[in-house]
Amino acid sequence: MKGLLLKDWYEIRYQYRWFLILLAVAGFSSATGQGNATFWGCYMMILVAMIPLNTMGYDEKSGWQKYSRCFPVSSKHLVLEKYLLGVIAQIVAVGVYLIFSAIFYFIPGVGTTREQFFMILAAMITVGIFPMALMLPLNIRFGMEKARVYLIFFVIVVSIAVGAMLSGAEDLPILNNFIAGINLDMLIRLLPLISIVLLAATYPLSVWFYNKKEW
Repeated sequence: MKGLLLKDWYEIRYQYRWFLILLAVAGFSSATGQGNATFWGCYMMILVAMIPLNTMGYDEKSGWQKYSRCFPVSSKHLVLEKYLLGVIAQIVAVGVYLIFSAIFYFIPGVGTTREQFFMILAAMITVGIFPMALMLPLNIRFGMEKARVYLIFFVIVVSIAVGAMLSGAEDLPILNNFIAGINLDMLIRLLPLISIVLLAATYPLSVWFYNKKEW
């Protein structure tokens, strides 16, 4: 497993030098609690979520996936390494946010309130984990290019469905009452947990896709 992680690290370390600067800027901006703090935190996590997906694209173009079948490494370990790479990247990004938040905590008038801190953190974890949970099995099943197309189609369909549901809520009392009864604070706390559970649940599916795929 360590060798697989090092392989991906050697692949991305030169391409992602600029990313360290962007990570610091986004972490700084999200920890200030000012303006678009939530946006910067979520933006940082989306970029981090793309790291394991991009390494899969490099593997696909270089033919690594065929070559890896010659090694005494199981499909479970090959898939698990991508999941671990994504989780490690997410932890690093969250760590940057926590470090800046801790620094700003001691500066009067700067930084987030307790409510803002946990709301931004919950949004970051959700936005970072959910794309990986969705895209990792899609990438394995369909490849990088097709998976992106399917993701865009999925986002469009969901956006239209949610927009139609919200616009018609006034005409449907049951739906209106359901939306009004949602506890946003509880939902914000549950979304990170739901995303993590979803990521773990997609791992067996990704392994199954990997074993079924003809390289």
